[in-house]
Amino acid sequence: MNSSSSSKLHGFRQIAQEKLQHVFYSIPLEKDLIIESALIKPLEHVCGASWLSVLDQISGYQSQTNSLMEPDIRSKQYHVLVMPSVLASFEHLLEEEGLHGIVELYNFQWDFLQLDESILSLELPGVFTDVYVRKDTTPLGSIAQSIRIFNLVMGKPHLVFSLGENAEYILQMVMRMESKKRSAMASPTAGKDKNKAEQNAEKDPEYAAMLILDRDRDYPACLLTPVVYCGLLLETQTLNSGSLVVEGDSNKIKTGKLAFLQQQELSQEPSKQEPTSLRMSGTKDMIYLEHRYRHFSEVISLLSSQAKTLGLEGKAYSREMKLHEMKDYVTNKLPKVAAAKKELFKHLRLCETIVEEIGANFEKHQMIEESILTNTNRKQIMNYILELLSSDAHKYNTLRLICLYHVTIGLTGEDMTKLMSAYINAFGYRHLTLFYHLFQARLFPDTTNLSKTKILSQISIPTLKTPFQIEANKLKQLPTDSNESVPTVGSDRDGGLSGVTPGGINVIKACPSYVFNGNYIPLVTQLTHMIFAASSFDNLNTRLGHLERLKVSGRVLQGSNQGMVDIFATPKTIKELSASCHKAALNQLFPFKDKTMFIFIVGGITYAEIAACHLLERTIGAKIVLSSDRIIAGHDLIESIVNC
Repeated sequence: MNSSSSSKLHGFRQIAQEKLQHVFYSIPLEKDLIIESALIKPLEHVCGASWLSVLDQISGYQSQTNSLMEPDIRSKQYHVLVMPSVLASFEHLLEEEGLHGIVELYNFQWDFLQLDESILSLELPGVFTDVYVRKDTTPLGSIAQSIRIFNLVMGKPHLVFSLGENAEYILQMVMRMESKKRSAMASPTAGKDKNKAEQNAEKDPEYAAMLILDRDRDYPACLLTPVVYCGLLLETQTLNSGSLVVEGDSNKIKTGKLAFLQQQELSQEPSKQEPTSLRMSGTKDMIYLEHRYRHFSEVISLLSSQAKTLGLEGKAYSREMKLHEMKDYVTNKLPKVAAAKKELFKHLRLCETIVEEIGANFEKHQMIEESILTNTNRKQIMNYILELLSSDAHKYNTLRLICLYHVTIGLTGEDMTKLMSAYINAFGYRHLTLFYHLFQARLFPDTTNLSKTKILSQISIPTLKTPFQIEANKLKQLPTDSNESVPTVGSDRDGGLSGVTPGGINVIKACPSYVFNGNYIPLVTQLTHMIFAASSFDNLNTRLGHLERLKVSGRVLQGSNQGMVDIFATPKTIKELSASCHKAALNQLFPFKDKTMFIFIVGGITYAEIAACHLLERTIGAKIVLSSDRIIAGHDLIESIVNC
């Protein structure tokens, strides 16, 4: 990434600080700050505690000396910052509780937080359950506002692709915001702001294309088990704003299992391990930077080699050293070796947890996932899931496998009844409503319409290809050739987590499907590749024209006539544009000279998708920035629905 683009990404932090500063300056006198614990980690990416305390003192002094401050603000006793926005229902609640005039509410949105190089996050909790389960589109307004800010900072891309209903809603909101701002700038009182806005509109964008994607358009990328190091870290530990929380012996696998299945483990004396954290950022952790996108089997062997090397460096002290050599060793080398050992120990401990919790059943689980994707061995898949529910049930991961089965193959009425009964018997009848929530998110069949009139539709008719497979094969997301050429052999060291031989890793790493052991290429990666690989707009139409929900907009479609901007900016399908007057202008853009793209996934992005896009970026020489409302794993997605 070039320095200009990188510095602009850092600029989002400055924008958030300016917003926070503006709110503080509008509140009179000194303040006692009370920060909700869930906001502390995200706020660390915006400002520190010292910055807040200094800002509080400055704003308190300024408000005392400011005679122009509204008297209504001075009379308020409590000031509450609501993130990301204040809803009308909040104001009604204050009135109902008799707090109107005592409590003042403020909007504050930090927009994009940079968690790692080329990885941005809005850190908005509950977007998936609100939008996809409850069908509440309120969070989309905050996302649209952040994307509008992105356009102002980076410049509006030439082409904007959207896939999914919610992605389209977001773009429509962004357009309305920009149209309203444009109308305000067109007024005679705009002055210098109008000239500045025109200059910003004319400048070349940092990113030639933007892709906004709905999470429900590619559930398999979230439900499949990744084999890359960063992905497996999230399978076992909780992520909070880019920091991995390691709480002693506790982890996601243990907390999701039934209590009686863990009695044997609990009877043993637990090892006393202090809670710690790991920043999943290449700029903060060099070991993580080196291994984050590697296959887990490689990471195990490389960390072992590093441990041996550090052990030799620690023994470099010798009595034959001269006095100045001893002094240099103790003051310079020894602290660095000790710090490196401490960081390495964290990673070794995390790897040990992954092997202990996932390794025993990992190879078989990978084979089952491959069978689900290829629509083979249905009986074996059902027996495996039922066996898990009866002997090794996990509240979230077992349900995750059931959802993957439905999304890719489709559950029949008989299979659905069996799986529902087994799950409820394992975890209790209080989870009966859970299956309706899964249906709302399109992760499970409709349980309310099972009647005699629909018996024929529930009969399992053997088909060679499911609708999922037909669509995935059109986009070449199922690289079956690499599955056949790469054997699945594990070693004792990684507990069966390798899934490929050392030679096979290099073969599979040439394809982004390596993140899922060669079984599947994430949709976001394949769309990006096809857009960049298109030699002309006609070629893009041949590749992606069958996707009816894939809409295209952007500055290239706005035309030169400012009065017709809103008409031409309306997103259209690729087929519609190929038969429109914009075809010539679109053909001039392809192939992309600058392969730069900003990607946003509505509902959460996974590290498997990030790793796959990172490989594509290196392979074709592109620059890709990925963002979402949160970074999640399949476990987190299912957990959010269970707790909905």
